[in-house]
Amino acid sequence: MQIENYLSATALSKKTAATLDSLEKSDSGEIIILKNNTPKAILLSIDAYTAMQEEIEDLRLAALGLARLSTFATNEAISHQEMMKKFEA
Repeated sequence: MQIENYLSATALSKKTAATLDSLEKSDSGEIIILKNNTPKAILLSIDAYTAMQEEIEDLRLAALGLARLSTFATNEAISHQEMMKKFEA
């Protein structure tokens, strides 16, 4: 993490509009907010937040798929052709 990605809470309160503008233009899309030189929060751009949410959802679905594969009973499976016959008519 680069030093320009850190901002004090005091500086944020004084330069909110400029901070939001720079956040939007930033490559990382995040700024760590410090209070008394200790990280307290992370400010994310909408793009960074959306990408993070999509990645979390992808990981959740992958974990769900792997869990289902581990309990998949091939002897109880229905073929694609059988499924299509069920829904014809």
